[in-house]
Amino acid sequence: MKIFLKMKAWQLFILVFLPMLAPMFLFPISSNYEVAYGVTTFIWMLVLVGWMYSVGAEANQRLPETLRKNMAIYRLGYGVTIFYCLLLLFVGFPPTEQSVDGQVTMPAWFVPLHLASMFGMFYGLWFTAKQFMTHQKGESVSFFEYSGPFFLFWFAPIGVWFLQPKINRAFNNEA
Repeated sequence: MKIFLKMKAWQLFILVFLPMLAPMFLFPISSNYEVAYGVTTFIWMLVLVGWMYSVGAEANQRLPETLRKNMAIYRLGYGVTIFYCLLLLFVGFPPTEQSVDGQVTMPAWFVPLHLASMFGMFYGLWFTAKQFMTHQKGESVSFFEYSGPFFLFWFAPIGVWFLQPKINRAFNNEA
């Protein structure tokens, strides 16, 4: 995963942005559009999660013992997110069910898994941004100090251009 730490911003941008556009141009009229969209979305999620995980894990590893955080929830959160995307890839988006009164509802299993995936993703964003800025400053940081990277990781296609040069400077001399 350290390959993400060595990439230039434009290389990472292509890896993040290309899977989002691929279904529109490769399979615009195909009957397998849903499959193509599912596969490219999964690839996109793997790239995003791989990038953020490698930054967060590397920053956490390079911190002094007193500033390190437990990686178990971090790994679990991203694991649930990947599992959720993989499940959607193979099962497809769950069909909605129509109740007696005509209301459209989601299957009961979908909501908790979706919420767990969202929690895992937001925890990963928080952990990555906080540990990266803690590594940058060499001391514990407040939300106001890592809120910029938090939102840049969240909006990755834009954030890549601002974060990746800092990531290159922070980790490439030692990676």
